[in-house]
Parts: sequence; structure tokens; C-alpha cells
Amino acid sequence: MLRIGEFSSLSQITINMLRHYDEIGLLQPKHIDQFTGYRYYIEDQLPTANKILALKKMGFSLPSIREILTKYTGKDDLKQYLEIQATEQRDKIATMEKQLTLIETTIKHLEHTSSVSAYSVTLKKFSEHIVSSYRDIIASPDQEGLLWSKVEEGIKARNVQLATPHLAVAIFHDEGFVEENLDVEVQRSVIGNYQDTDFVKFKQVKAFTAATLIYKGHYTKLPEANEAIARWIVDNHYKISGPRFNIYHVSPETESSYNDMVTEVCFPVEAQ
Repeated sequence: MLRIGEFSSLSQITINMLRHYDEIGLLQPKHIDQFTGYRYYIEDQLPTANKILALKKMGFSLPSIREILTKYTGKDDLKQYLEIQATEQRDKIATMEKQLTLIETTIKHLEHTSSVSAYSVTLKKFSEHIVSSYRDIIASPDQEGLLWSKVEEGIKARNVQLATPHLAVAIFHDEGFVEENLDVEVQRSVIGNYQDTDFVKFKQVKAFTAATLIYKGHYTKLPEANEAIARWIVDNHYKISGPRFNIYHVSPETESSYNDMVTEVCFPVEAQ
């Protein structure tokens, strides 16, 4: 048998930590002398000690390690468990990377003297016009490009002539804010009447009035733009009369730099 000091040297676990492992039932001595209180271990316990060290380095808590050592004794079971944990960690890393990007982008925006809230809100009248339209549910905002691809297919299939000036509009039909499974309709203004395709519809949009705000830069400014325009609507005694939509004057389709994109945020309104 090995005394606790000897086992500590061999396992690379401190004596205090071995005592703690004993108290919580994670790694208990093989024998405790009832007269002296000395703890004794055996060489066969070294693989368990190594597993504990390895799992700690992976980030598992001591209660989790105790559960792993108890439940997942076979290699296949342990492998399956660790694969699940690896997937969860990758998801966490992906989420943290997105959060880091938002933080870094916000820092860059704060370095500029101008802000979205300083831009002017305009009350704009949109005349009656014809559009090619495709509406569907998308899992997340970054999949909006799939809808635009469908519209492009319909335009090419019907040899459509685009209007001048041309509007590329994304309408958000959900009531309230949603992060997943968004109901989005994209439109391109066109000249003439065309037969619908299997996916793309051609329809006439009636004249309406909207409060709009144009800004240049990354889409992360959208919440600021929404806040500024919402304040304007309330202060000027209007009320929202339809779903919010964006007009992409300069988009990723034509501009590789997000800082050079130009977006017009629009809220259909009517006087109270």
C-alpha cells in the first residue's frame, strides 16, 4: 500500500486535495488506519486519479467528475458522453464568438462621433407600385439571403424589368420581435405585369406613408435606428400602421464592406 504522501507524488495530486476527494466521495483511500488515521492507497487507484486530473483539465466540476466515474465506466459510454459535451462546448464557443463580434463592432461604432440617433427621420410617401415578392419562414435573420435568391430566380424566369429607382425591400411580418423562425417577405420593385412563378408572386402595392431613417454602416446599428424612429413616431403623434421593413440601398450583394452599406429603416404610419 501507498501512504498518502507517496500516492500524492505518484498521482500529482496534492495531499490536501486527496483529503478533499475523500470527503466528497470522489477518490477514497483503500484503507484508513483506525488508530493513526493514516490514509493508504493502492497502485490500482492511480488510473482513477489520472482520469480525475484529465476531466478537471476538460473543465468538468468535481460533482460532474464523480457522476462520470460512476455512470460511464466503459470506454464506449464515456466516448459517447464526451462527444455530447464536445458538441455543447462548440455551440458555446460559437455563441461567444458572435457575442465578441458584437462587442468589438460596438466599440468601433462608439469611436465615431456620429450616432444613428442623430440622423434625421423623414416622413416619406410611397406611390403605388408593382413588386416581385417572395415570403417564407427563415430560421434566423442571417438566412434572409435565401429569400432574395428565390426572387432572383423569379425575375430571371419571367425576364422581368426592374423599376427605376429600384427598391429592394425586406418586410418583417411577425408581431413583435422574434429571433427564430421569422416571417419575412422580400420584394423588388418592377415595371409591368407578369405571371406568378411557383414561388414568386407579382403584385401591386398600394400607396402608403412611412417614417424612415437612412443610415450607413453595419446591421448591428438596426436597434439604434429602430429606437430613434420609434421616438420620432411618438413625439410627432403618429402611430404604426403596418409591419416594419428595410430598404437596402447598398447591401452585401454589391458592397463587400459592411461599413459602406446603406439601409433605410421604415415604419408605415398614419396620423393619430
